[in-house]
Amino acid sequence: MTNQIIVQLNPDVPPTGSDLGIVNAARKSFGRRSEWDCCGASTDYEGSVVQWVDKSSKYLKQKDKRLLEFLARGMTADDFDAFVDRAMTCGGGRQGLWDQLPELGDDSEEHLSYKSELKELLWQWRNTPTHDTPFNHGFFSFEVKAPVFVARHLVKHEYLIMSEYSRRYITDDVEFYTPDVWRKAAADVKQGSEGVITTSCVLDYAGEHTHPRFAANDVNEYALVIYKNMISSGVAPEQARMVLPQSLMTSWTWSGTLGAFANLCKLRLSKDTQYETRLVAQGVYAELKKQFPVAAPLLVEGVL
Repeated sequence: MTNQIIVQLNPDVPPTGSDLGIVNAARKSFGRRSEWDCCGASTDYEGSVVQWVDKSSKYLKQKDKRLLEFLARGMTADDFDAFVDRAMTCGGGRQGLWDQLPELGDDSEEHLSYKSELKELLWQWRNTPTHDTPFNHGFFSFEVKAPVFVARHLVKHEYLIMSEYSRRYITDDVEFYTPDVWRKAAADVKQGSEGVITTSCVLDYAGEHTHPRFAANDVNEYALVIYKNMISSGVAPEQARMVLPQSLMTSWTWSGTLGAFANLCKLRLSKDTQYETRLVAQGVYAELKKQFPVAAPLLVEGVL
């Protein structure tokens, strides 16, 4: 049995692409391309990001970093600043109106005007097109091991190819996920968790209170006995697997572009994501940043 969630690069399919490759994919439309600054001699060098490429230090020029920011943001830095200024002064153009809203009252003309214009701005921001096609020229392939319930969370994401270990064909090497701690249900949301369970609060088969860890272990062990008995009795694996719980560990090969994996990380690194699923996203994001130290954070964490 194991409680280890593993995310690692697929040794058979190394990652491809670089920040400069994304830049040049974007410049292709204009028949242009950029180059690494290999020694920092460029006048556009200051503040550039050092990267290890072909066993040597190279630098992404600031103009190329600005291009990546534009692609990820969907607008230039100046346009973004103008957008923020408009948001700060909407509702009649009064500076500091946001701080005064509680005093003005929800039904005041100024408050309603502010809300109306702010909604328009937020809708405009939501629908600002990003120029994300160039980000899909980077490619990754991962080997992941995690509980079945995590795999079912992650299979929903678009444009990622998943080839999973199948219990229809494989009947040995059964492992179960056992968390280090058992969490309490969140009080204010239907999903999620908070705090740690330290008491014996679950009734077992004998009607006695026990800790969730021991209750889960009992279920896993019993399910494994039944599963093995079914297999040895000639029950088809595709049906015998139905008795195995969601704590069953599975593994899969997972491939896709930088853009697709960055979108997954942006969603699954949020604090309301289930902890075990977030661990997988953290492992993926760590590898994205190694290969694309500029582009990956722009896509996942955003750019201001």
